[in-house]
Amino acid sequence: MIAPSILSGWSRCQCNGRIMLFFIAVIFGLSACETGESPEQSDNNQLVHDVVISKIEQQALPVILPVPGTVVSKERLKVASRITGFIEKITVDEGDIVKPGDTLVEIDNAQIEAAIKGAEAAVLAAKADLLDAKDDVKRIKKLVKSKTMAEDDLRNAEVRQAQTIATLATAEAELVAKRQDRRYSHIISPVHAQVRERLRDPGDLAAAGEPILQLDVLGDMELEVYLPSTSISSVSVGQHVNVKVEFRDELLTAEVSRIVRAVDEVTRRYKVRLLLPVDENLTPGQFGQAQFVLGNENIIVMPVSAITERAGVVGVFVKDMSNKISFQSIRLGKTWQLANSKAVREVLAGPGIDTDVVDKPSVLLRDGDRVR
Repeated sequence: MIAPSILSGWSRCQCNGRIMLFFIAVIFGLSACETGESPEQSDNNQLVHDVVISKIEQQALPVILPVPGTVVSKERLKVASRITGFIEKITVDEGDIVKPGDTLVEIDNAQIEAAIKGAEAAVLAAKADLLDAKDDVKRIKKLVKSKTMAEDDLRNAEVRQAQTIATLATAEAELVAKRQDRRYSHIISPVHAQVRERLRDPGDLAAAGEPILQLDVLGDMELEVYLPSTSISSVSVGQHVNVKVEFRDELLTAEVSRIVRAVDEVTRRYKVRLLLPVDENLTPGQFGQAQFVLGNENIIVMPVSAITERAGVVGVFVKDMSNKISFQSIRLGKTWQLANSKAVREVLAGPGIDTDVVDKPSVLLRDGDRVR
């Protein structure tokens, strides 16, 4: 016979067990409610996903030749001295931006000042000679009237007076020229530009006409590229070309402005310049890439958004006739940005044309899942 205390303990255990089972059932019920948005399961326990399907297809796409280049100014200036003298100061360095009126170079003007003083002395001497010649003419005229001197003497005096007038005019013109040289001792920038190269240093002797600085005018910019001789026949002046410039995400539309029809003997390439749209952020020296369209070609492509990666393998999820998906590896080529802003990529190896692939695949997709 079982003792009453044992029966009482057994009843309590059964009651606690029922309570525990109740809580477990509630927890599972709540879990089921929380996962209501997860993929559904089919009758054979396979997950079913709602997906967007795209196709691998063949399209006529442009054959693009990417060519690297450098942004350069359409206009360049070489700053030279108009006088000969030692360079006293260069106020700018390579890369500096200068505005019209900014002083660029100062030339030692000691020789200029000496030349000006010499010209002033020549003017004073010519004026003195002219006064003396005028006095001679007046004096000889009186003597000719009194028959003391011959008319030939008067004629000679008048000729000397005319010569001194010409000498004075020459001396005054020389003085003006020397004074003009004074302002050439300070070379100023005529345009808004960037200093591209400094060819001389303070202390160097600047000869007249010898370049000291090279400036890139900040205005219209061009991309300078070199095309292989095998592709130059596909390019013409006025042709529009997409250009990618560093530090910019969007493409620029440039126009072929110049083709130098002289091939480089070493590289076998032609220099081509493309006029870039006006943009204050473009500066000389920036790297760019021109994308020349050489024609069209039928290429097998797929949306870039369908490409995914599983376990380090690049591939796509392919849908078969029974709406079942499988992951297949793929080898890819170039990328194209279509007019509708959709990016596609060349398929070099993998699923064939008209294959259905999952667009923007979820990380939850696995081999054998079903889609709809």
